[in-house]
Amino acid sequence: MANFRPLQPAPTDEQNLPQHQGRPSLTQKPKRTVTLGACVPCRKRKSKCDGVRPFCSCCVQKDTECVFELWPNEKPSQAMKRKNEEMQGELADLREIYDFLQTRSEHEAQDLLARIRSRTPASPGTRLVQRLSDLAIAIRHGDLDPPHSLKSSPHSPSADSLDTTIFADDSIARGHSSFPNNILSPILGEPTAQRRRHDVDADVSASSDKQLSQRSLSSFSIEAILQSPSSDALEWQDMRFPAIKRWTTVTQDSNLLADLISSWRAWEHSYYHFLEWDIFLDDMASGKTNFCSRLLVNALLASASFQSALVKDRAKPCADNILNRFFEEAKRLWDEEDGLDNLPRLQAGLLLFLVLGKQGKDRCGYRFLDEACRIAQNLGLFALASTTSVNKPNDVPLATWDRARSVAAWALFNFQLSMTFTYSVPTALINTQPPLPIPYNDNSQSEGKHVYQKSTSSLTTWSAHFRSECDRHIIILDCSKNLLEVDNLFSDVPPKPEQLEVLYLKLEGWWQTRLARLNAMTYPTAENILAAMQYHVLIVRLMNPFLNPDSTLERVVSYRTRARAITESSLKDLRRLVMLHELRHGWSACIPYVLNAINITGFGTIEELSHMDFTRDPIETSEPYIGLASCLKALSAMSNFIYYSQPLYRVLTQACEAAGIPLPLETTSTMDYYRTAEWTAHATNNINSQYIADIRMGIAGVTNERMNNVVKSWGGLSGTGPRMLADRSAAVDGRGD
Repeated sequence: MANFRPLQPAPTDEQNLPQHQGRPSLTQKPKRTVTLGACVPCRKRKSKCDGVRPFCSCCVQKDTECVFELWPNEKPSQAMKRKNEEMQGELADLREIYDFLQTRSEHEAQDLLARIRSRTPASPGTRLVQRLSDLAIAIRHGDLDPPHSLKSSPHSPSADSLDTTIFADDSIARGHSSFPNNILSPILGEPTAQRRRHDVDADVSASSDKQLSQRSLSSFSIEAILQSPSSDALEWQDMRFPAIKRWTTVTQDSNLLADLISSWRAWEHSYYHFLEWDIFLDDMASGKTNFCSRLLVNALLASASFQSALVKDRAKPCADNILNRFFEEAKRLWDEEDGLDNLPRLQAGLLLFLVLGKQGKDRCGYRFLDEACRIAQNLGLFALASTTSVNKPNDVPLATWDRARSVAAWALFNFQLSMTFTYSVPTALINTQPPLPIPYNDNSQSEGKHVYQKSTSSLTTWSAHFRSECDRHIIILDCSKNLLEVDNLFSDVPPKPEQLEVLYLKLEGWWQTRLARLNAMTYPTAENILAAMQYHVLIVRLMNPFLNPDSTLERVVSYRTRARAITESSLKDLRRLVMLHELRHGWSACIPYVLNAINITGFGTIEELSHMDFTRDPIETSEPYIGLASCLKALSAMSNFIYYSQPLYRVLTQACEAAGIPLPLETTSTMDYYRTAEWTAHATNNINSQYIADIRMGIAGVTNERMNNVVKSWGGLSGTGPRMLADRSAAVDGRGD
C-alpha cells in the first residue's frame, strides 16, 4: 500500500478567506544588489565586490590594489566590443608603421626608426596603445619631418584652417557616414586606429556610437608626438653625401645639404628619374665631372629646397632665401657654360625648368627645356645606338656610359612630352623616342607580372616605375602625332571617335598589365599615386573634346555618352587618389607635379556637380563635393611651399562660385587673401605661365585662357584674347628671364 501523507479536510467557504489572509507569509530575502562589473582582484579571489570606485570595500579591507576593467555603467558586452576595437586599432597602427618601414624610402624608414628609439620612456599615465596611435596619425598626415619653426608666408595663409579628420584606406571604398560640421573633413569613416579614447570616468552608456567613433586630429600636437632628432640623426645617410659641400659655395651647412639631397631623391627623383643616382653620387664623391657638375648640384639643391621645411619662405618667388641663392648660382653657372654639351648640363636644364614652373614662370623656364633637348640631339641620345660610344671618356666603363646616357635620354623624352601636354605647347620639342634601350631591364626580368613583391628595395621599385612610365609615353607618342595636338584638344572639331578609342584601349592595356608593385591602392608610394593620377588625367583630357554639350557634330553626339561615362569614372578615381595621398603622405611635402592632377580633378568635379540634382540630398554630402573639398585643402596646404598653387587656388574657387557651388567656410580667409590688391599685384608681376587651368569646353564664361592672361585680368590688364595658343618661337623668345 502506498505511503501517502494524510490529507486534512478542506476548509469551508466561510473559513477559506480568513484563513488564507491570516496565513503567515514566507520570509522574503532582501533583493540582491547587482554589481555591473567587479574589480579584477575580486574576480580572481571570487569575492563579492560592491563596485565602489575608485576602491571597492573588499579591496580596502584586504589592502590590495583595486583595478576595474569596465568603465562606470559599462556592460560586459560593451566592454568586450570596446576591447576588440582597441585591439583592432592597435593592429592597424602596427600595420601602418610596418607598412611605412617597408614601402617608404631608406631615408624615411631610418628617420622613423631613429625617432622610435629616441623617444623617452612613457609616463605611467601614457599607454603604449596611445603612443602607437599618435605615431600612426603622424605618418598618415605626413608630419614626420622635424618640427622646425616654419613661419607662414604673408603671401600664403596657413592651411590650418582647412584641418581635417584623417580617414583610412578601406573607408574610401566603404561609403559615407553622416557629414560632420567641418565640410573639409572627409566623411568616409574613420580608421579603427582612431577609435574611442575616453577618460576613465566617462559614461559609456550615455554616449552614442557615432559620438564615440569621431575624434579630430586637431587635438593632437605633432611636436608633442615626435621629438627633434639627435645631432647625429644623419649618420645613417649615404656616406657620399658630405662631398656635396665641394660642389656649391652657397652654404656649407652639412645637415641642410644632406636634408636637401635626401628630400630630392625621395620625392622628385623617385618620379622623374632624371639621372642614374649611384653614378651621379660616385662622381660627386670622387670629384669627377663626367656625370656631376657644380651647375647640376646647385640646380638640384634649388629644386630640392621646395621640399624641405628647413628652407624659409619657399612660397615667395622673390625672397632672399637659400632657395633663390641656389637658383641664382645655378643660372650664373648655366650662362658661364654656354655652348657646352654634356649630360650634367642637360639634366640641370630640366631642374631649372622645374624650379621656375613651381613659381609660375614656366614661360621663363622654357628656354632651359629647349636647350636640354638641343643638347640631347647634339649628344646623339636620339641617334642610332652605334654612335653612342664616340664621346665616351676613357676612364668611364662602357656599361656605365651606356646606362647614364640611356637614363638621361628616356627621362628627357618622358619629361618633355609630359610638359607638352601639361602646358598645352603646340608641338613637342622631341617627337621621336630614343633608340637606346629602356634602362633597368635586368631588374625587371625576374619580377614577373601581377606578383606583389613584399621585399623590394626602393631602387628596384623606382626602376620598375621608370620603365612603366617609358612604356606609357611610347603609347602617347605613337598615337598622338595626328590625334593629340593642342589644336585638337581645344578644337570645335575633335578627332574621330574610332581613333580616340584605339588610344584609350592602348592606354587601358598598359594600365592593366603594370607590375603589381606599381598599383597605388596596394602600394601607395608618392610616385605610384602620382603616376596613377597622370593616367586618369590623360584619359580626362582625351575625352574632353567630346563633352561639349553645345556641339551638334555627329562624331561628338555619337561618342558623348561613352566619353562622359569614362570621364566620370576617371574623375572618381582621381578624387580617391587625392584622398589617398592625403592619408598616406599628407600635403606638407609632395611631388609638386601633383598640382596638375589636383587642378584637373577640381575643375572636372565642378562640371560634374553642375549636372547633379541636389533637391533631395544636400550637395555637401555628395562624394564629388567631398573630393572637391579635398582638392581645395591640398592646394591650400601646398601654397605654403609652392607659390603656383596660390593662383590655382583662386581660379578654382572662382569657378566654384561661377557654377553656384557653395564653398566650405574654411576657405573664406584663404580665398579672401588671394583676392586682395596686394596679393593680386604681386601675382600680376610674377606669374608668367602658359598653363591652361580650366580645360572644360562649351561652358559659359570658360575661354580656356592661359594663366598669364587670367592673372592679368585680375589686375585690370587686358589679355591677348581667349584660347590663345602661343607658338614655339613666342614661348622661347617672348618670356624674358
